[in-house]
Amino acid sequence: MTSERLISLFLVFVIAGGAGAGTYNGSSEYTAGIGSNEATIVVDFDLGESFLFTYQWDGEASGWDALDAIDLAGALDVTATDYGPGWGYFVSDFAYPGASKYDYGAGANTGWAYYISDDNTNWSPSGSGVSFRTLSNGVWDSWVWSNYPADWSGPIRTPGAQPIPEPCTIALLGLGGLFLGRRYP
Repeated sequence: MTSERLISLFLVFVIAGGAGAGTYNGSSEYTAGIGSNEATIVVDFDLGESFLFTYQWDGEASGWDALDAIDLAGALDVTATDYGPGWGYFVSDFAYPGASKYDYGAGANTGWAYYISDDNTNWSPSGSGVSFRTLSNGVWDSWVWSNYPADWSGPIRTPGAQPIPEPCTIALLGLGGLFLGRRYP
């Protein structure tokens, strides 16, 4: 196998294997709220376009309290619908100056996935809506723009991971790399 083909295969594996839990780094865009407790909220449009926000409060607070305060305090726009008592808020979109969502291609199932962490390293799906997420001092919440399988069984992308193109795109990248490595007489 030629070195060009090996490089092409390596690139395909790097692209396909980019998923995994990650740690967010960087400073907070701005702080909303006042209090002795502090949580970090991350909106992860794609790798390189993750924005951290700080929420401070006293007493009890939910994930929705944090998003609402951050929305009101600065340039992050949160689009949500209130379905009332028992159902709470459904967050459908985010917008932030200069940020763009990763383009998974036409026909891809895409949406925001909500993850929680106590330490910015070990992430898990929230398991409940943002209105029912009880915050505690030092926690992290991450909203990740992700693609989903056809049955919407769960997000493919996790916090801090690279966006993973749909399988057809990965195959085309691999084939293109193999053709680039081919030498013609």
